[in-house]
Amino acid sequence: MMAGTISLSPEQRWTASGWLFDWAVEFLAANVTEPGLKAGLEEIVTENLGWLGLGDFGPSAEREMRTLLRTNLLAAADGSLPPDMDGRRSALDLLSELAAAAEPV
Repeated sequence: MMAGTISLSPEQRWTASGWLFDWAVEFLAANVTEPGLKAGLEEIVTENLGWLGLGDFGPSAEREMRTLLRTNLLAAADGSLPPDMDGRRSALDLLSELAAAAEPV
């Protein structure tokens, strides 16, 4: 599977293996409040697009996604990735980088 990228700004991008990108986008889809945003995020995964621009869905959606990434992403990953998973620490480190990069706009 190809890598996926989340664009946090024109200058800042987070890239990870496809499964981890999909996991992060599915996390967002499961937690956003706006149905249209949820559907758009689910489409990114089902269509295997491999790209999410946080600003592509408008300012309020971007704020919500950044807040979720900053405040809930790591706890969700820690709770759902199997403790004995190969590469778990690396995956959590990458997600930690994404959470740290998702500062408010």
